[in-house]
Amino acid sequence: MTLPPTFRTVGPPPPPVRKSRLVAIVLTIFCGALLAGGSCFGLAINFDGHGKTINTLLVCGMIAGAVAFLAGIIWAIVAIVLHILRSRSQQL
Repeated sequence: MTLPPTFRTVGPPPPPVRKSRLVAIVLTIFCGALLAGGSCFGLAINFDGHGKTINTLLVCGMIAGAVAFLAGIIWAIVAIVLHILRSRSQQL
């Protein structure tokens, strides 16, 4: 038995559900810090000059982690500012 589709006939359609970016921002900050910290630790342990290739890789990992960490912080600041601006514009 097939049921007939239900139609909404009163008022406009509901607004689309907005996804929270909080999880993505926190993961970006955490993983960037983890990558930078781990690479820094690996570089400190292997700093005696042996394995120049691995040292280059660790420096690249440290730079990439720092960039990801800073990008997550900037993303969080922009998200907070946009949230404040949107909430104030809806109050007016």
